Amino acid sequence: MIEGKIVKVRFKKYYADQKVWVFIGNVLKFTENWIMLDGKGILIMKGAVHPVDIDLERRNILIPRENIAHIRILPDSFDVDNIHIETRGIRIFAAVKGGPDTSISEI
Repeated sequence: MIEGKIVKVRFKKYYADQKVWVFIGNVLKFTENWIMLDGKGILIMKGAVHPVDIDLERRNILIPRENIAHIRILPDSFDVDNIHIETRGIRIFAAVKGGPDTSISEI
């Protein structure tokens, strides 16, 4: 069961020019049809001067499971209020203390 865990959810892309959207947060509810999270969204805009946009405030979000590309469970110590983004080559990562960094997207 992943309720109560901190996760990274990457949304499916339905066309090539669509922006990459990732949401990192605490799982409030997990069912066979949807997941409810409390956290922050990260939007990646390829080709922009500042390609990463992180929500300033936490929010609750309800995501249909059919819109999820993948879910990664993060350590309980991950600080959702202080997401640190790193770029290595053409890859963007969210830094994870005590574990491997989690990939967000390509630039």
